[in-house]
Amino acid sequence: MKEYILRHKKTIILVFIFILLLVLVIKIKDILIPNETLFNYGPRLDEIDNYPIDENIYKKIDEEYAKNTNIVKTTHRVQGKIINFFVTLDDKATIADAKKLGDIIIKQFDEKTLSYYSIQVYMLKEKKELNNFPIVGMKNPKSEGLVWTKDREIVKEEEVKNEE
Repeated sequence: MKEYILRHKKTIILVFIFILLLVLVIKIKDILIPNETLFNYGPRLDEIDNYPIDENIYKKIDEEYAKNTNIVKTTHRVQGKIINFFVTLDDKATIADAKKLGDIIIKQFDEKTLSYYSIQVYMLKEKKELNNFPIVGMKNPKSEGLVWTKDREIVKEEEVKNEE
């Protein structure tokens, strides 16, 4: 064993130096970028554990939406203090119908949850060429209900070309 170490002395020293440098680089990275989740949100999520979201809420929303024939698909995603809902509607649904469906989501949450999270509702259509959608409803913790993007009318391509 002693002979092996003496024969490969340079290789062992190089491996040891490489490992030391690797550890040093990792430590420097930790100093410069301490915590990547804290880096994204800062202290804004410190109290998020005090406001848990009951998973049954999503089931209730899906049950309510199952009663409506205008809805094709719904998904949701929680990102920090924002709850995003993506609702795909069939092509017969109107903007007024979409806004009513957005209110169903808000009614499912309790006041404590609504006072902490922002909720965004994206109403989409199956056909992408219907350009009066998507519309987006947003509710921040201080607002009473959803605030919707400006209503749009369907614009045909010919009309856009004529205006130019």
